[in-house]
Amino acid sequence: MEKREDVVSILSKLNQDNIEETISEPYHQSGPGRPPRKPLGIFKALMVKQLRNIPSDRELYRRLWNDESLRTICDIKPREKPYHPSQMTRFRYRVGPERLEGIMKNLVEELVVG
Repeated sequence: MEKREDVVSILSKLNQDNIEETISEPYHQSGPGRPPRKPLGIFKALMVKQLRNIPSDRELYRRLWNDESLRTICDIKPREKPYHPSQMTRFRYRVGPERLEGIMKNLVEELVVG
């Protein structure tokens, strides 16, 4: 329970509007094709992976199937499948290292100031 509170408190302190805007840029907003899964939810899942030292995307996927608190943190609805490891890989590829590094720099600054 303590780990969940740590992750929730860290994520609640962050300005998620700026993050969502930045990570949604590479995704299409309209037109043909399936709408993307929630980029902010995938970002949160990857943050949880780092904060809880989860070793792989597969292990994170397994935990997202079984842990209701993680599902809530990562914006996964009750009957919705968790983010598949391939979706996390495509997310990292689409968003790119430059955007992710910029987000992480801003997050560290927010946490230090906050």
